[in-house]
Amino acid sequence: MNKLYKYGIGFWIGGAVYSFINLIMNYRHAPQGDILLYNYDIIGVAVIGLLLNIILLKNRKYNE
Repeated sequence: MNKLYKYGIGFWIGGAVYSFINLIMNYRHAPQGDILLYNYDIIGVAVIGLLLNIILLKNRKYNE
């Protein structure tokens, strides 16, 4: 299987959105504090998504 498709489409869309927003913030010369706050927000959302995926994966294994 092609390595590009190893991760889900959500992974690639999330990476693209993250990179695009970082690009805009850097282009507008956003203060470093704003960029760090944005990065902390993204990390928080990613951790929540990871936990939900783990929970759903465990529930799926128990239901099969």
